[in-house]
Amino acid sequence: MKARLVIYDELASTQDAARDAATKGEAEGLAVMALNQTRGRGRIGRDWISPQGKNLALSLLLRPRIGPEEAALIGFLTSVAVAETAEELGVDRALLKWPNDVIVGGRKLAGILPEARISSRSVEFIIMGIGLNVNAEPADFPGHLRDGVTSIFQCSGRELGLEHTAQRLLTVFEGLYNRVHSQGTPFILEEWQKRWAHKGLQVTRDEQAGIAEGLDSDGALLLRLPSGELIRIHSGIVEPVNDRGN
Repeated sequence: MKARLVIYDELASTQDAARDAATKGEAEGLAVMALNQTRGRGRIGRDWISPQGKNLALSLLLRPRIGPEEAALIGFLTSVAVAETAEELGVDRALLKWPNDVIVGGRKLAGILPEARISSRSVEFIIMGIGLNVNAEPADFPGHLRDGVTSIFQCSGRELGLEHTAQRLLTVFEGLYNRVHSQGTPFILEEWQKRWAHKGLQVTRDEQAGIAEGLDSDGALLLRLPSGELIRIHSGIVEPVNDRGN
């Protein structure tokens, strides 16, 4: 895959623009970026709030040759790529929070929103929405978010060009994505778990609490309940009970 970056001054949603291109038959590798995104969205119906012109809003169209049961792994692959890119650009240590948030010091640096069209037999396309905080400062975010977010600038003191950041991210992603076609998908979760901030720690999801014991082959979280039962978690917001600053 060779990424093709297209930059817009403003879009309602890069995700919608990439999805529209996908349904019209656009080849994989299209990366839609907006300097201002007016209706960005995050996981589970949440809004993605980002100050104009300071952070990266990008959606990447993929058509991976994998089975439907492997589709979720591309989100894990993307979060690894974002973490590696952040470190290349000055962040000291980027960790991952299940399923695909990138965090530094317990604060959110980036979020990934995968959306796909999948049949029982094949993956038609996947749109990987990436929101990466690049140059934002605390005052750029609403008060209720400031304690929970960070940016490359806050972590490193380096102000970066958004196009440069996007191109670097796409290069890192291409290297990992091309491994999928040559090696298959098993390496993805191995790489992801090297950065997992909360493995072996107590976490909560809705009203369930347990130990984040591992990941299943499809990326599902394996949660060990106090009763000893091991359950699979496929979605939702999982938070650490006692965050150790990861």
